[in-house]
Amino acid sequence: MVRGGEMSGFRHRRSVAGLLSVVTLAVCAVVAAPAEGASGPGSAASGSAAAAVSPPSIFGCDEPAGDPDPRSDPIAWTQRDLENIECATERQQDEVDNPAFLRKWAQEDARSLGLLPGFVADQLANPTRPHISATHWLAPAKVGDPFRVPEEWAASGRGRQQRFTFVASTGAQLTARLFTPRVIKPGERLPGLTMSPGLQSYNEVNAWFAEGMAEAGYMVLVIDPQGQGDSENLPHKPDGSIDCSPAGCPDVPTSDKPDTQSAVDFLLSTPSAPFPYAPDAKGAYPANARGALHYNPLWAHLDRSRIGIAGHSLGAMAVTSVGQSDPRVKAVVSYDNLDGSVAPWAAGHIHAPTLFFSVDYAFPSVLAPMNPLDPPNPDQHLLAAYRQLQHAGVDTMNVTTRASTHYEFGYQPFPASLQASRYGERVAFYYSLAWFDWYLRGDPSGLRRLTARQYDGSSDAHSIGAGTYEDGQNVPYRIAGKCVSNLLSFYFHSAYWLDGGQITSGDLRARGCP
Repeated sequence: MVRGGEMSGFRHRRSVAGLLSVVTLAVCAVVAAPAEGASGPGSAASGSAAAAVSPPSIFGCDEPAGDPDPRSDPIAWTQRDLENIECATERQQDEVDNPAFLRKWAQEDARSLGLLPGFVADQLANPTRPHISATHWLAPAKVGDPFRVPEEWAASGRGRQQRFTFVASTGAQLTARLFTPRVIKPGERLPGLTMSPGLQSYNEVNAWFAEGMAEAGYMVLVIDPQGQGDSENLPHKPDGSIDCSPAGCPDVPTSDKPDTQSAVDFLLSTPSAPFPYAPDAKGAYPANARGALHYNPLWAHLDRSRIGIAGHSLGAMAVTSVGQSDPRVKAVVSYDNLDGSVAPWAAGHIHAPTLFFSVDYAFPSVLAPMNPLDPPNPDQHLLAAYRQLQHAGVDTMNVTTRASTHYEFGYQPFPASLQASRYGERVAFYYSLAWFDWYLRGDPSGLRRLTARQYDGSSDAHSIGAGTYEDGQNVPYRIAGKCVSNLLSFYFHSAYWLDGGQITSGDLRARGCP
């Protein structure tokens, strides 16, 4: 039986044997090329040395990985690289090896097929408001992790959620969900967060973020950006007509920036300051706003002085700049903005502490072997927005999780799910919660968690998603007690510059384990 910890080396090798056969040949070809200054059959990069490269020994992906030198020991370096590629497929492998996951997915897939006719009928009834996207045909129920269906999460008593539409600044109606704790005390005001998914993604893919943060005491608004999920594809004028010129439609496809800004504005809207349209003297709204909410239904429970924003991929690019240009935003978390910078229009307003997440395998996350003759620059992910904030004197942190891909931060629906590591999502949630706890709540434990060398149970308390298979059931991933260094990239430095530069580290992994 497979237990909740690391899979056995035998089963893991078997499950990715096809991948490894191709990868090993590619790596052998790289290693066989002579290193600079090397010659003869005894050189480290000779053909005989390349032949010594074997399939991975399968060390645990949460265990020490060592630090072989790519020049003096390219075989060991390549061996580790192959093992890292395997680790980058663990979540995908767990899906197909977990009977509990497959049963739950089949249940949600059947529900998806049952919903599709309704989506089509709704679209036919509203021909001037196209909102059927590719995601409806691939996954009409739009569920990522099948153990995190928002309605089921709420029914289990872990929190509350409501689904509605509001009108973005472009005039397109956006579908959104608002997540909150199970109980909000009378008069209690919660810190607020918005979440912007990536390109052709939607709110349910980021349920891991929204549900966990709500359980931890935050109000979380997650949107379907324009042209994605259930949101409208095109912008509209107040009279309800499509807002397109002969030259085309603005923000089609969406850039996420207007939608991210609209999400912040809607979260902060109230009955006396609705967004974006005010009612006329008779209390009527423009045609384009009919059927949509005009202000945050829980506005009275929002602490307007504690607002944070987060985003993944295209959404991460958006929050990297929108978070700095909007003075109401007090903290930002960016999940792989592809090493993007704060845009010039926002660079002069840098003020919001920002946590960046980067990855080992760049978008589109083709798991190509690294070249020991040309290893990656360990500071690559620290050269853009991270440096901008540091130079502006604003707290910042960059975390690259081990064996990570672009899809760590958005649970794409099975069977089209893409490669991701086993622990990346849990590590991302650990640091995200600590970041918002420190910069929005002023909770000292947040800073301690950000700088700790061992993970505590703060992330695991909200881990209810897909995992491994044990004793006939799904066992969600856990990281409590694991060494921070062992779950960080050994290719790219993770770093922080906190407390105005009083607390710094240029390489978190180098700190070692407790």
